[in-house]
Amino acid sequence: MCTIVNKWSEHKKGLYLAVSLIKQAQSVLGDLPKEKRQVFSDLVSALEERFAPSSQTELYRVQFKESRQKVNDTLPGLGQSVRRLSNLAYPTAPLELRDTLAKEQFIDALVDSEMRLRIKQSRPKGLNDAIRLAVELEAYNTAESKTLNSMGHLRQTTSDERTETPDSPDTAVSMGQMTTWMQTIENNLLAITKEIKDLKSQRKFQPRGR
Repeated sequence: MCTIVNKWSEHKKGLYLAVSLIKQAQSVLGDLPKEKRQVFSDLVSALEERFAPSSQTELYRVQFKESRQKVNDTLPGLGQSVRRLSNLAYPTAPLELRDTLAKEQFIDALVDSEMRLRIKQSRPKGLNDAIRLAVELEAYNTAESKTLNSMGHLRQTTSDERTETPDSPDTAVSMGQMTTWMQTIENNLLAITKEIKDLKSQRKFQPRGR
């Protein structure tokens, strides 16, 4: 696509760019004379002057270098913000260089030092790769934290059950039920033993023929 666009004339490239403009960028066309609205170089200059004036480049570079993850920032949102500032701070730099600068600034902007170290050790190729690694690590840390909390709650519950006092109402009821059951079983065994003895005595005194 890039090779085809490079072969286009200034007029064709300007026409294509003008048709592609949306929202606030369309208002730039109204500020240009009619003869310049479809000239690619004039249209690009007007867009740069409107949205990225050279006088603000230094300001964008300061904002770019001071980018830090805030409490409510999502990792993809932070990555997109860093990418935008990189494009504004270094508009004339090659795309590959801007992506590398954005990747490094994104890693440095993370508040989790362990996450920063692990992403650097993974050596991401670009900003998108660094964002993906950060999201994966965040999901892993969240799942691990939930697992540890669940295990802690289970240990606490088990400890509470072990330290339950013998005089507590639940323990007293359990002991009372066990005593009743044991007494019932013992009575049943005595009755069965008595019946067996009676049967043996009856068989002993019966006539042999019967």
